[in-house]
Amino acid sequence: MDRASGQSKAYAVVSRLHQPAWCWPIAFLVAGFYVASSLYISSQRLLWFDEIFTAIISRLPDVRTIWKALSESADATPPLFFLITRIFDQVFRHGDLGMRVPSAIALGAGLLVTFDIARRLTDGLYGLIAMSLLTTSFVTYYGYEARAYALYFMLSAMALWLWAFTEDGSKTAAAAFGVLFLIGVPIHYYFSLCLAPFGILALAQRRIFHPKVVAGAAGVICSAALLYPQIASSRAAVQAFGTWNQQSLARLQSVYLEFFPDAIVPLVLIAVGVAVLGGSRERMVSSISSGERVSWLFLAVPLVGYVLARLVTNSFYNRYLVGAVPGMAVAVTCLFWRHCRESRYLSLALLVLFGGFGLSQQVRTLRHIEHIPATFGDPQERTRQMLELEDTLEREGKRHFAVARNLLFLEAWYYSKHREQYEYFSNEPLVLQKYAPLKVVWVEEIVASARQTAVIAPEPALAEALERAGLRLKVRFAQPLYVVYLE
Repeated sequence: MDRASGQSKAYAVVSRLHQPAWCWPIAFLVAGFYVASSLYISSQRLLWFDEIFTAIISRLPDVRTIWKALSESADATPPLFFLITRIFDQVFRHGDLGMRVPSAIALGAGLLVTFDIARRLTDGLYGLIAMSLLTTSFVTYYGYEARAYALYFMLSAMALWLWAFTEDGSKTAAAAFGVLFLIGVPIHYYFSLCLAPFGILALAQRRIFHPKVVAGAAGVICSAALLYPQIASSRAAVQAFGTWNQQSLARLQSVYLEFFPDAIVPLVLIAVGVAVLGGSRERMVSSISSGERVSWLFLAVPLVGYVLARLVTNSFYNRYLVGAVPGMAVAVTCLFWRHCRESRYLSLALLVLFGGFGLSQQVRTLRHIEHIPATFGDPQERTRQMLELEDTLEREGKRHFAVARNLLFLEAWYYSKHREQYEYFSNEPLVLQKYAPLKVVWVEEIVASARQTAVIAPEPALAEALERAGLRLKVRFAQPLYVVYLE
């Protein structure tokens, strides 16, 4: 038994030392491709609703105004993210591309960090497999979106690297771990969930006061204390927002499937390959390392997020849990390494299948940039449809475009050359009104300028209110956008 254990450890050491020189160049090529393609997509794609919030807040006059806007719940994202996008926005002279550059860079960095984690735990080939597996996940989408999720993903991978490859007793490593969480929480609040896998492992090892966990918890607490005004206002806003992102057990189950939507077919093919090509000889299996063990515990991140949503935030959505993805990719890769490493054909098949599916997904996106979906449908199409209607509406004497849908209103307003003509129908004022020239109107104001108003996508309640005010609604366009005139 002791001899077998010794052979297992020896095999593990040899495997870790077997790091082909060509792995790093390929890793940089893959990361470079996803950074470059994300930047190209970013330069061609219109901003959608959430990203426009990023643009407006990043371009406020000063940091104090940004803090004030966020404290009043103008956006639920923490301030450090907006300070980062503000810098890039100024460098790129207020072009939309600038605010997406941090996401593209973070995606590439996160891919490389995950590659290095898997490479160290297994070998160079399986490091590339981990990287390829990541490209089949929904993470690549956030490489060309001006929101905090790609940065969140990168920081999660960095936390896993620090845990796995630095000494537990090192004060420097503990300090770095704490600083990472001190910085990460002000980029996205849900980054605090990434502390859960490390805390669970420390408890399982009966090391309640593990230096890195203590440092990470201190970083989270300090950030939360500094950001409390925004946290309180954001929680109230989210709870009043609606039900689209609320928590349920069914939603929890679907979140796991949404992390790697394009990996299902490769996984099926790999399972068939293992059954057909897998050898029957006894394998020497190395003991599981702390890094591999904690990677599996990243599966608990959505569970912790679900509990947090039930008890506190009332908000649960897959992108809020993007920090779980690096650990899950490393864990699955280590599993493949244990079962497939003796077969070169299976190992190469893993790389080709995952890499091929990820690449095809990105190429497909590059070919259809104008139809990249967002959380609520196809924002680019509806924005272009509205902008194309402007000239017709103006020629027919309409000087006010009363839009009843908040997404369409903000997206069209942002890209319109005649922003002053856009009005948003709402019974409640917009917090963002204080920081951008957005006009909110009630029924009475629409009635007052009825002859010069085109109502875009009116809801039944608005239509009934206008009819009760004595106006007749005449349908001007039924497609592609529903537009009515008032008589």
